[in-house]
Amino acid sequence: MLKKLLAVAMVLFIASSCLAAEIDSAKFNKALKEYADAISQVNYNVKGIDCHNEPEALDIALTNAERTEKTLENIVSSLKDEQEISEAYKLIEKFSEKSDLNEYAAQQVFKMLHTKANFMSADYNQISSDLDKKITKRTAQAPTTNSQNLMKKRHKRLIMIDTPMAEAIVCFEDTGTNRRVNNLNKIFKRHGCKIISSYVNVNKKGDRCCYYFTGKKYVIDALLGHFDGSVVNSDLKAAVKVTTGGFWGGKKNYTFYLGPKRSNKDVMGELAWYKTRIEHNPIAFFAENNYDELATIGSKETVAGINKLLFKNVKVEVWVFAGDMTEADSIYHNKLELGDIYIDAK
Repeated sequence: MLKKLLAVAMVLFIASSCLAAEIDSAKFNKALKEYADAISQVNYNVKGIDCHNEPEALDIALTNAERTEKTLENIVSSLKDEQEISEAYKLIEKFSEKSDLNEYAAQQVFKMLHTKANFMSADYNQISSDLDKKITKRTAQAPTTNSQNLMKKRHKRLIMIDTPMAEAIVCFEDTGTNRRVNNLNKIFKRHGCKIISSYVNVNKKGDRCCYYFTGKKYVIDALLGHFDGSVVNSDLKAAVKVTTGGFWGGKKNYTFYLGPKRSNKDVMGELAWYKTRIEHNPIAFFAENNYDELATIGSKETVAGINKLLFKNVKVEVWVFAGDMTEADSIYHNKLELGDIYIDAK
């Protein structure tokens, strides 16, 4: 009799263990729906917002989106094996078919699931491959690493889910009270956005304030729904105004417009590239790449029998802005005074 009771207890224990290992589909679906609703609420609030309640409405919507995203991150990070990951995959796929909003939200969760699968053993390579196909261009891609090489066995239970990050520029007019600037800085601080560069273009109609920053993708989407701006993807452009001459000889100037080409997009479209390559020696750069235009503001001279171009009292201004914007929307501005410069004439 005792043996029979033990056998029954063992069967019940195994059955309960199997059931416990299954993913809670109702809880997961509820979290997916709440996340999609939160994203929808963010878009709704920022579209109908007025200038008096913008910080409160935007803050509440974004905070709710963060909370629901965190709930999903916790669920995904708790998945234990291939079966649970496969079940979650199927639930997300089914959820995404119901509407465009659900599909957008699903993209973010597919990214979480993909990261979780990558942290697990090589047995899940096929799942990771399937998830790759589900992650579309609408999801900002975060850098991935081979976690098998980075994490020791005792650390693999500490799974971190990557939140999609991106870079963007937002611009707006503000008054002397800096009300909108202060509100934006509060949003940045609350949601972990980091300012890379900023510039205020002062004019009679009102200050034009532009911020170049990094942040979570859905925070950027919300801000771009309310402010002018665009997502940045190594595609920054620059306007460089070179002025030469003085009071007696008259002044000449030429504005060079620079932008990334396909061959050098990863370098030339970065703010750091303009600050180091152009500002370090702008005349040398344009002599090499834009000689004909540069020559129009220089004066020919002969020095020790060699033909030279003289650029007297050189002053340079640099503006950097998004690829689809103008100097008025610059996120960086600098002035340089370089004195007299000679270059070899061609």
